[in-house]
Amino acid sequence: MRIDINFASKEYLLARKVYLSLAAAIAASALVFAYNLGIYSSSAQKADVFSRQLSMQKKIASEMDVKLAEIEKGVNAADVKAALGEADFANSVIAIRVFSWTTFLNRLEGVVPEGVGIDNISPDFQSLNINISGNAVSSDRLMDFMDRLTKSKYFEEIPPTFHSNRTMVDKDTGKTLQAFGLAIKYSPDGSHTFKSPYVNKEGLH
Repeated sequence: MRIDINFASKEYLLARKVYLSLAAAIAASALVFAYNLGIYSSSAQKADVFSRQLSMQKKIASEMDVKLAEIEKGVNAADVKAALGEADFANSVIAIRVFSWTTFLNRLEGVVPEGVGIDNISPDFQSLNINISGNAVSSDRLMDFMDRLTKSKYFEEIPPTFHSNRTMVDKDTGKTLQAFGLAIKYSPDGSHTFKSPYVNKEGLH
């Protein structure tokens, strides 16, 4: 029978365990350090690439600014203004061509009641805001006209741009007419959704 006797002291055994633990910790730290170093190196490379790209973009932008400044020096301000004016005129012509007077007048006629006459129609072909002025034989007929307009799917924003006053047309008979003026927005495609506004009849005088 073989007998092994360990003559190592308790302090030696404890120190050995501590050394082994420290060695394991150092090895783990080394692995973590190597991993972090790899991530840092990769990030540093990407940051360097981004930095070079940013520098290149700044250089290109600077060159473009110089070229733009040179172009602006060679451009006549009067020519630019004239070109803008021609563009506005062309847009106005296109808008006028698109606007159908026949369709608009037919739709307006459909909401004008008996006893109401239209004297003037002034459209803005860009915004499709329409100024309308005329006369009505009475405030009731005028209110009927306003009511029909507000219920039409082709007209909107009525009021607030509305005014009216009573005008004497015959002093002998005392006949008067209710002159009015209003601004509306025309919706050629019928996109207006009716919202009944409150119109104060006492505002008519």
